[in-house]
Amino acid sequence: MQAAVGYSENPITEQAGQEAARAALLQAGRTDPCALALLFSTSRHDAPALRSAVAGVIGTSASIVGGGAIGAITNDRFGYAGDQVGLALIWLSEVKCDLVVEKDLDKGAEQAGERLGKQLAALEVRPESALTLLYDSIYHVNGETRMVMATDLLRGIRQALGFLPDITGAGLQGDYQAGATMQWTGADTRQHAALALHFSGAAQIDHVIMHGCRPATGYYTVTRADRQTILEINGLPALEFMDKLLDSAIAPEDYPFFLIFGINLGRKYAEFSEHNYASRLCLAVDKQRGGIVMFEPDMTEGTQFQIMYRSLDLDYMIPRIENIFDRVKGRKPVFALYINCAGRAAGYGGVDLEDAVLLQKTVARRVPLLGIYTGVEIASIGGIPRGLDWTGVFCLFSIPERTAAT
Repeated sequence: MQAAVGYSENPITEQAGQEAARAALLQAGRTDPCALALLFSTSRHDAPALRSAVAGVIGTSASIVGGGAIGAITNDRFGYAGDQVGLALIWLSEVKCDLVVEKDLDKGAEQAGERLGKQLAALEVRPESALTLLYDSIYHVNGETRMVMATDLLRGIRQALGFLPDITGAGLQGDYQAGATMQWTGADTRQHAALALHFSGAAQIDHVIMHGCRPATGYYTVTRADRQTILEINGLPALEFMDKLLDSAIAPEDYPFFLIFGINLGRKYAEFSEHNYASRLCLAVDKQRGGIVMFEPDMTEGTQFQIMYRSLDLDYMIPRIENIFDRVKGRKPVFALYINCAGRAAGYGGVDLEDAVLLQKTVARRVPLLGIYTGVEIASIGGIPRGLDWTGVFCLFSIPERTAAT
């Protein structure tokens, strides 16, 4: 197994695809057809034209998968909210990669997840199997914009399989305005799809979660909720409760993309461990019902949570990334995929620190790196894959040392 990455910010779609593909081939030092291409771009690019441009350089035999991303990161370049294209080319040796695709996410994420799970069952996927899940996180129906819930999609997969494999992945989004985007699903370009890549054979995927948030308060309880809208906290209307708790220091209209709740899936009063926390980001407020709208619908009645604060020191990422490289000693790391919440971008969050820069310095040239800025991230918390917010998920692909990259 061998990987190589390419990047472009060319505003002309055809040229951007060609530039990214040629850069990846140059890095790989080979011209034979690859098996898999992971392609991501912002919504400024025409999806069919971009796919065609990449295929024109790498050939038509590769499965091209991916979709919208708010930005991209490689070992030496990164950017977001512009004309970014990120590409990874992967040659497989002693590794098998199965691709399964389900459409019609807009007609029901749970049902699509169940169909996807049935396909995975036919591949004899096991709980320890490594899967990468990519899905269209935004859909537009009759002029209304809605989010596809990772919670629902994962629930459907679990219903079909009876368990959830070791899934990492992303809810794809092409811009900060939640505009419509397309996906590449192997040989096709479509909307409203979910796809899974099942890596088997010699491949191993290790991952670590990074969100840089710590609890700022004690525990509070959701006492009434409607899907993703928290209506009551500790018996009071949610907006009223938060306003009193924060002493009116933050106006409710400033809650979206700022207010973060943490769900501790470990022991309640144990020493803090980031591995045990699922971060939940506020999406909007429902002033009419006094509610707080979250990105996912899993903060149901009885859920206990804490308010989280963001760390301004990104150095916590270094030992986490190094730990992953230490974990695979005795194996050959071949590729790193970084799935990064778009809200963590410094230009969006109004801070000076870019996690992409620290990521690049830490990974350096050890493996080809492809990062994408996403709407939702997926990784295991407490042994169960979940949709996450305000999170970076670092995934390291490795093979046995004896396996040659051919």
